[in-house]
Amino acid sequence: MVNPVQNYAWGTRDTLARLRGENKPASEPEAELWVGAHAKAPSSVLTAGGTKSLADWVDEDPETVLPEGTSGFPFLFKILAIDSPLSLQVHPSEQQAVEGFEKENRAGIALGANERNYKDDRSKPETVIAYSPVRLLTGIRPAAELKRIAKELNLTWLAELADYDAAEIIKAIFAKDETSSALALDATVNAAMDWSLAHPFDEDDAAYRRDREGFDLDAVADLILLLHDAYPGDRGTLVAVAMNQLFLKPGESAHTPHGQVHAYLQGTAIEIMNPSDNVMRAGLTPKHIDIKELLSVVVADQPAPDLVLPAEQQPGVARYGLWDSHMHVDHVAVSPDNPVEYTCDGLSAILCVEGDVEVAGAGERIGLRGTESALHIGSRDVLTLSGNGQVYTAVRT
Repeated sequence: MVNPVQNYAWGTRDTLARLRGENKPASEPEAELWVGAHAKAPSSVLTAGGTKSLADWVDEDPETVLPEGTSGFPFLFKILAIDSPLSLQVHPSEQQAVEGFEKENRAGIALGANERNYKDDRSKPETVIAYSPVRLLTGIRPAAELKRIAKELNLTWLAELADYDAAEIIKAIFAKDETSSALALDATVNAAMDWSLAHPFDEDDAAYRRDREGFDLDAVADLILLLHDAYPGDRGTLVAVAMNQLFLKPGESAHTPHGQVHAYLQGTAIEIMNPSDNVMRAGLTPKHIDIKELLSVVVADQPAPDLVLPAEQQPGVARYGLWDSHMHVDHVAVSPDNPVEYTCDGLSAILCVEGDVEVAGAGERIGLRGTESALHIGSRDVLTLSGNGQVYTAVRT
């Protein structure tokens, strides 16, 4: 398959280019590589009869392509290349997505319109897997942590909100008038500057120092300055102060359910989600912001997710379970002396992220390089993966 790249401003010029094996950066930022059949940017399938859009192939022959019990291509698989913070956002539940999609259709808002929130009628739970160290925000901290941060940084506005639930905290921040918001932002940025002068934060190897005493407060102060530099005056920074800040080591995964506020800050990651592009944004972005719609879909309970490592299935193969028991992601690593016999069961997108990997089986032999992918459909097959590289395989049985 040939997979489209999304050129968003928060992407990098070198990450995907490097994974492709190119020796120069891209001409513009490359933020996401998409593997799937979403109407916005479907992958193309190279078949014996020529190149065909995966979305068209699914529409023309769903019984051949899709697993039993599915009505559309069941996932969207991505590589994220994050150079700077991307939007403070929330995704809807299935019911909210259906209602929102129909509402915007009735209003005559074009699918490609900038102000469109609901691009489809699907929910968008997502799981991110760190390929490099990844820094992200997700959910709202418990009251005790918020009170500690408020005390150490002398943030009165945060102390006043600490006992609210997650949805109430977000709503209260956006309910502030312009003067109150500006005063809170100024106090927060000044406190972060003072703290950072006394406690400098080193981003290098931060994920490996995350459990050290004092790390959390140093990271909060650094976060405030990072967001202030990227989006000065944006009250989304106040929400970010209240959020769980996670530093993932390579190989760790974190799940974000619908209704949970989140934002990715730095790093390279593999991401799998429902095949949706529904996003409500509330700040930290030049894209369309719809705070009212975001507030309508946030949930009250937003704990930090567990950081999960994959379970080894066999030498060279490790598995990440997902929110749907019919789905999983496998990480497969091969070297010249260690090919892998890999069982593919159901619809599978095999995405190469590093090196050169040959996939043989089911009467086919395909060579993959970084960011190239292959699609397995149909019955259970044992494939031989060889070469020197890594692939991630998204599977729907």
